[in-house]
Amino acid sequence: MIGMRVPLLAALVMLGCGVAALSADKSKSAAPAKQDVGEQFIVHEWGTFSTFSGSDGKHLKFYPDDRDLPQFVHSRHRNIKGGLPDVFVSLETPVLYFYTDRAVTASVRVDFPKGRMTEWYPQASRPPSDSLTWENLKIAPKDGPTFPREKGKSRYYAARETDATPLQIADDKGKSEQEKFLFYRGVADLQMPLSVQALGRGAFKVKNTAREALPAFVLVRVQDSKVRFKVYDHLSQGAEMDAQEPQEESTTEKLESAVAELLMREGLYEKEARAMVKTWSFDWFGENGTRILYLVPSRMTDDLLPLRITPKPSALLRVLVGRHDVLTPERESDIDVLVKKLDGPSPGEAKSADRGLNELGRYRWPAQEASRARLKGLKEPRREKK
Repeated sequence: MIGMRVPLLAALVMLGCGVAALSADKSKSAAPAKQDVGEQFIVHEWGTFSTFSGSDGKHLKFYPDDRDLPQFVHSRHRNIKGGLPDVFVSLETPVLYFYTDRAVTASVRVDFPKGRMTEWYPQASRPPSDSLTWENLKIAPKDGPTFPREKGKSRYYAARETDATPLQIADDKGKSEQEKFLFYRGVADLQMPLSVQALGRGAFKVKNTAREALPAFVLVRVQDSKVRFKVYDHLSQGAEMDAQEPQEESTTEKLESAVAELLMREGLYEKEARAMVKTWSFDWFGENGTRILYLVPSRMTDDLLPLRITPKPSALLRVLVGRHDVLTPERESDIDVLVKKLDGPSPGEAKSADRGLNELGRYRWPAQEASRARLKGLKEPRREKK
């Protein structure tokens, strides 16, 4: 009996090894294969953080304009339960471009922990709130892809004028949406790193409150199609400097080229930089007013908008621009005159003042209420100190 047990035991051991090996093979085959994305899987992003303040540098809430997008773009209105009807920051038109020489299936998640996502395209895989996720995103070179387009003009389409690889995603019902980029927008109540005081007569104090240097900024003044601008390089962490509006007039074309050069200096491809400038040309260089355009530090971009992409890109570049509109003391005086007429007894003057204030666009209401507060302060008698 003892002699029979040894072969039997050996057989059981061999059977066990075979089962273990079979189990290991099954486990190995069940594990997802790592994608070979080749040497080129490059991701570039551009977008804008917009803010607004009075001449004293105090940031004011405003109402972002979300009516400039095609109807096919998905959205959840910011003014819903728990939403943000007016905000300190409008996150505008970030787009993510992908470049690959072979088909890639990717997962992309972007978070806005201090804000809320409001628009996006193509459709996200999960209901958005403070984040967006696109799963099973198919990115592949393709001849003659068909992208959605509606009649009428929209700044949205300018972002397609690049060499990025087309992408598509299908929902649970099999409906497919394709585009040349991932698009999203959002709103937030947070403080951006630039503080601007308008001192009058074209003089400004600009301060960087970020934990790292601002690579560059551009002071822009537009009045009735007349453009003045000056480029400033590098503003160190915590530094404050004087900026002066130039006296000589320039052209929109020169301003567009200067901003595009700054974007390319940060690493964007030329077509990407031109697409961004074209997207925002009217707002940045056509709307009357004074504003500063600055390059957001990369660490701040990653902190405000954490981004995760699987498989990991061979190169990732994020270039976001801060747009800060500021009222000068001269402009505030003009607004005070209009508000007096608006609140005055003459219906005709009130109607004319209303039209004038509408030229402030999305900044009208905060500028108007700030003016009323100034006028009320002027009417109140000063109390003598005892």
